[in-house]
Amino acid sequence: MKFISIFFLVFLVSGVVISPVHAGNSISLDAPPASLAKWYKPANKRQVWLHTMFKLRREMQAIAEYAEQHDRPGMEKWIARLEKNYNKIAEMVPEWEKEIKPRLLPELKMFAEKGDTARVKKTLEMIQRTCDDCHSDYQPLVTAMYRSPHYDDIKVKDAKGVAHSIEDNMEELSRSVNRILIALEDGHNAVALKASQSLATYLELLGESCNSCHKNDPHPRERILGKETQQRLESLQANIKKGKVKDSQKLMGEIGVSVCARCHNTHRIVYDLRNALLPNE
Repeated sequence: MKFISIFFLVFLVSGVVISPVHAGNSISLDAPPASLAKWYKPANKRQVWLHTMFKLRREMQAIAEYAEQHDRPGMEKWIARLEKNYNKIAEMVPEWEKEIKPRLLPELKMFAEKGDTARVKKTLEMIQRTCDDCHSDYQPLVTAMYRSPHYDDIKVKDAKGVAHSIEDNMEELSRSVNRILIALEDGHNAVALKASQSLATYLELLGESCNSCHKNDPHPRERILGKETQQRLESLQANIKKGKVKDSQKLMGEIGVSVCARCHNTHRIVYDLRNALLPNE
């Protein structure tokens, strides 16, 4: 397990790029209408589109659950809300008027009034299909465009207070990690110690940029760069000073998984997706 962790860490920071293999099939994604942009950040502070989608999901679930209970007042209450928000789709994005079927809402209401819960469920399924069809066509690209991180404007200060890009900081982190591993392998403990100190510094500087997206929320940083990480970095330096090579290598593997991989799995996957789908942005 130790060797797997170390190998994973080296692979993670080595800059290796894996190109996707295509089996002759291509994926086509439809670009959403430009009018959708005004309902997402930064054009809209309240993420109106996203919250409307959440409401629709909640409303359809409520209707389905009340249908199971044969609760007519419950169904009618949530059908009224569903009708309002479902029709908002075409109001907010007129180009998607043909994607929805508002005629299903009066039918849904009629079946609820009659207590025909079987037809209520069937009509709900038809409404759900309009949602699913639209999501299949547009959701991946919409997610990449409006809900993926964009780090170009985020700057990270170096030890001298000079602002650099996230990419520059990542490059220094990668160099520090590999320098530690090389030095440990070749018995150059003084070099490994100095590089471990640089690693701690660059991680601390990177952590100061978390507020760019997470504002005053300390929890995202704490989960990745909190006390646990600080303790590992301190233990790493102590083990290097004592010449404990294997223990130091083990700690490097743990740092690679708990810091590098955890952060990349949260942030980099969707960032790379955005860059792949929108290369000319």
